[in-house]
Amino acid sequence: MSAIYMIKNDNNSTDSIDTKREKTEQTTKKKSETHNKSEKELNIKTEKDLAKIIYSEEDEQTKMNAYNEAIKKGILPRSNNYQESVYAYEESVWLKNN
Repeated sequence: MSAIYMIKNDNNSTDSIDTKREKTEQTTKKKSETHNKSEKELNIKTEKDLAKIIYSEEDEQTKMNAYNEAIKKGILPRSNNYQESVYAYEESVWLKNN
């Protein structure tokens, strides 16, 4: 009887390992897709280029990456508050003009 119990437990543990491996592979695939998406080329040379991205249908991460790139290039000053990309952009434009 104990041999049957051990066989059943061994099968469950290998199934569990396979399931964990599949979940890990799925997670790795999702992370790599997200990483590739975030590496999308952002051509920001002027404030107008940034505005197109900020007011587009892009996801928030892409907008913030574009905003941060514009800050690094000196196109706009950094906003004073931690906020969404649209508000940060608008505050930066206000700071630049005033």
